[in-house]
Amino acid sequence: MKTVWIVGQAGPIEGENWRDYRNNQFGKYLSEECGFNVIWWTSNFSHHFKKYRSKGWEDIAVNPEFIIRLVPSTGYKKNFSIGRFRCIISFAQNAGKRFKTETPPDLIIGNCVMTKGYPIFQYSAKHNVPIIVDQGDIWPEFIEKNMGSLSKIGHLLFAPLYRSRKKNYYNADAYIALGKNYLEFARNVSSNGKSKPYALVYNGIDVVKFEQMAKNPVDSKLIEKIDKKDDEKLCIFAGTFGPSYDIDTVLKCAERFNREGRNIKFLFAGSGPKQVDIENMANKYDNIVFLGSLKPNQLIPIYCLCDVGLCTYTSKSNVDMPDKFYDYTAAGLAVVNSLTEEVAEHVINSNVGYNYTANDDNDLYSKIRAITDDDEVLKTMKSNSYSLGKQFDMRIQNKKLYECINKVLR
Repeated sequence: MKTVWIVGQAGPIEGENWRDYRNNQFGKYLSEECGFNVIWWTSNFSHHFKKYRSKGWEDIAVNPEFIIRLVPSTGYKKNFSIGRFRCIISFAQNAGKRFKTETPPDLIIGNCVMTKGYPIFQYSAKHNVPIIVDQGDIWPEFIEKNMGSLSKIGHLLFAPLYRSRKKNYYNADAYIALGKNYLEFARNVSSNGKSKPYALVYNGIDVVKFEQMAKNPVDSKLIEKIDKKDDEKLCIFAGTFGPSYDIDTVLKCAERFNREGRNIKFLFAGSGPKQVDIENMANKYDNIVFLGSLKPNQLIPIYCLCDVGLCTYTSKSNVDMPDKFYDYTAAGLAVVNSLTEEVAEHVINSNVGYNYTANDDNDLYSKIRAITDDDEVLKTMKSNSYSLGKQFDMRIQNKKLYECINKVLR
């Protein structure tokens, strides 16, 4: 039996009552359906929940052939902070030390390659283990982009990381990514990238499980809080209330709908820095409802009450294909989106909603009205969205990973 290491800190792990994340999906798929022994090396500090999963090293057996290995790492409170860099570095150092005591795997899938001299590449070179780079984001470009007038200084500071990444990607054996633009980015980092195997593997969703959970009744307390009227349309934003999200624009838009007396209600499910602003607005306007941070079994049935999913990001965001887009389409919601690349193409080409200009509350207002004022338009977009969602099923997406692996290992 061949062994695959997945090395990366991102995403909730099995049992954390959140959306089944990419690495967890890969681990279960490769071990249960493809005959691999899998170890996912991830941090013992949860980026998503900002808390420790264990006091130190710990192995969690998901099934007999899939282990999640928790690597001691430092914690942090803010995503954009020195503390997060320390966490990445401590993870890399501790994982690298442990690698030396392990039997080399047959393949490594690495999706945290920001740190200079990241140990998977050193280990790969020493033991002749092929590597598939999984491009899950574009760092540190995103940090540099958000440094404003200091971006040139940031570019100089990150120069060692850029040089290291170019070398590492040159030595990689294949590339996968969760978005088209990320994949093109990864393939263009090094001079030989275009000649290697690659696959676009979206952060798939278990459509069958999603539809089963959608049939569950909505929690009675949440039903009371939502208080949907018969002729009322519901828009929902589900996710993190962080600086990358166009929360202020949505709130301004909701305030305008309330002022005009239109039957549009805005639901917010999640947590984050903007939560206080949302709660304050919810206390002031009856068409803004804060639901709190919900588990999937609570959130998915609520989607079925809604009409429009808000995929709202600021103009500074570098997100390519967000998880919420898969959730909204699986639920058959019309989508209003501000991202300008791949999601925007899906929205237009599949006629599932409208794109608006980030940070422009007037444009957001007009796009929501264009959907909700015409029941036939809304019905068509929701139907198209449901059909599109099936294309992102994890079974379809994970098969593309397996095909890429076979090209590398043949």
